[in-house]
Amino acid sequence: MIAKIVLLSAAFAAVCANPILTTSIINTGASVSARQEDGLGNYAFNYGIGDGIGATNSRAEVGDAAGNKKGSYTITDVDGRARRVDYVADALGFRASVNTNEPGTALSAPASAAIVSPYAPPIAPAVPAVAAAPVLAAAPLLAPGVSSYSTVIGHGAALGHPLGVGLLAPGIGKTLIW
Repeated sequence: MIAKIVLLSAAFAAVCANPILTTSIINTGASVSARQEDGLGNYAFNYGIGDGIGATNSRAEVGDAAGNKKGSYTITDVDGRARRVDYVADALGFRASVNTNEPGTALSAPASAAIVSPYAPPIAPAVPAVAAAPVLAAAPLLAPGVSSYSTVIGHGAALGHPLGVGLLAPGIGKTLIW
């Protein structure tokens, strides 16, 4: 019994002495922020966040009472991917400039955004031209038909004829036999 207690105590001491368990497992990183406002509509703010493993993101913006804004934001990942967007929003609209090293960001200008990337633009695959099939005219109706599936064939009484058989369909009301 004493040997079991000594062995259990030794195992417990080994676990407690492990440096992985004695240091903080979760490193939440650090953040900074600042904000200014004058009450007239003019403002400025910024923040920066860095996590414990090296990823960062930040944003800064200034604005005036007329609604004009100028700012930027950045994102950096631990694998080296980074993006910085500088933007202006004023009477001329929203304009952005994107600088990135992310894969798949070929040079383009969608929505007036200038994108600077070291990657080549994608090449669209060549698709062979296919001629359209000729359009065939619908076959003409050889006999006038009933224009609806809601046809009633019954006695003429439904059409107001006391005797005989009648046909009732949209646009058609005839007594066939008197």
